[in-house]
Amino acid sequence: MFGQQRPQPEIDLDQILARVREGFNRIFGRFGGGSIGVAVVAILVLVVLLWSVRGVYRVEAGEQAVVRQFGAFNAIQQPGLHYRLPAPITTLVRVNVEQIRTAQVGFRVTPEGIQARALDEALMLTTDNSIVEAQMVIQYRVGDPRAFVFNIRDPEDVLHTAGEVALRSIVGRTKLSPLLTGGRANVEQDTRVFLESLLSVYNPGIQITDLKLQTVDPPDQVKDDFQEVTRALEDETRVENEALAYRADQVPRAQGQIQVLVQSAGAYHRQQVERARGEANRFLALLVEYREAPQVTRERLYLETLEDVLGTVDKTLIDAQVEVLPLLSISGLGGLDLEEVPQG
Repeated sequence: MFGQQRPQPEIDLDQILARVREGFNRIFGRFGGGSIGVAVVAILVLVVLLWSVRGVYRVEAGEQAVVRQFGAFNAIQQPGLHYRLPAPITTLVRVNVEQIRTAQVGFRVTPEGIQARALDEALMLTTDNSIVEAQMVIQYRVGDPRAFVFNIRDPEDVLHTAGEVALRSIVGRTKLSPLLTGGRANVEQDTRVFLESLLSVYNPGIQITDLKLQTVDPPDQVKDDFQEVTRALEDETRVENEALAYRADQVPRAQGQIQVLVQSAGAYHRQQVERARGEANRFLALLVEYREAPQVTRERLYLETLEDVLGTVDKTLIDAQVEVLPLLSISGLGGLDLEEVPQG
């Protein structure tokens, strides 16, 4: 498996040095006896020791070390102090697996921090044959150090190319209007799914953490016209929202007025029914009295009717057979003493 560490072969330095000493004794013994051979062996032992010390290494926090033995995969070492056979037997590749890296599609950021457009990547064709300039940022980290080192020669270049392919494919399936208005989130999601499916085929050991569209604009030659269209669409959405808000305010108010009218009509209906019922009961009671004493009842009704009618008249009615004395008007008497007025 990728993350499993294969045990390194045990080395018996004493046995190796004994064999080297024996060989040198055979070679150099005839030239100067054993003294020369011992000196040579000591030098070789010192060289081997110095060479062996170079095999001690340290893996920093957030890193993983991929150990290659004669170019082939040997092991993956976690953070800490480790030992390996020095080069050229084994080589070491340190990979930062926690660093969040960034890839740009459609633009580049210079060392001075200036963003430069890459039109050969950014210009794309939509499904309704419109040209747009799209820029995208991909954030990723190394998920599998072994695949990152061994599977592909330049995994980050493969990621950049796959990102451009994924974005072109999704833009080519989308109409222009959603790209410029509210469909960007769907484009981002679909592009990420497409890109992850491509990476699963290539297996560069890269894990996508985030994907965002920077800008999606029409070409410079028609940008102003498209901005006018965008503003018109925004105005349409604003007016529609205002209409919906007005409707949400007026409909409950009208429903409340309807309820008030219905309740008022119900109250008026009950009032009229009760009034008619009272009038009917009063008439029935009067009918009973009339049947018992018709003449008395008739005169009483006549007098009650006259009382109701004449109660609104500001005149005094007097019977013609009654003698009425003339009234003296005292409005013009002024300061006349009443004692001087003739009596009788």
